Amino acid sequence: MTSDEATSGHTPDDAATTVARVRAMLRARGERMTRPRRAVLTVLSRADGHLGAEEILGAVAQEDPTVHRATVYRTLEALAALGVVQHVHVRRTGTAYHLAREAHLHAECQRCGVVQDLPAALLDDVARVVDREHGFALAATHVALSGVCRQCRTDPTGPAGPAGHR
Repeated sequence: MTSDEATSGHTPDDAATTVARVRAMLRARGERMTRPRRAVLTVLSRADGHLGAEEILGAVAQEDPTVHRATVYRTLEALAALGVVQHVHVRRTGTAYHLAREAHLHAECQRCGVVQDLPAALLDDVARVVDREHGFALAATHVALSGVCRQCRTDPTGPAGPAGHR
């Protein structure tokens, strides 16, 4: 288990259940479940954390080698537009993806790269002040807050970088 998995608060979903749920959503919109969508959903269902596009590409290639790289990116965009997949901008991978279970915020360690889930309401007071005083509506789930995780603060000589505490 990676440190991302240990702190994500997510557990892997049953791939068949996820595919069936999304298939129903797609049908309701007049769309269909394609092989690439099934492969991407299967990979994300099995993940217990936030995966970068390259990680998803590698796993999809193992799941279904016929799925083209560009198709994976288009599929991620389409699933995000449906609200099935959430993406967040992080330093480690540029953009990380996971199944959208419930709205939440993210925090990324500047030292080891771990991405942790945070409660969605954590910045509600800040969002209200920013809106009231500056007329700006925050979209805080789209980016990761930056800082240093507990483990890196506790053991500053420990492993750093993307391999971090994994």
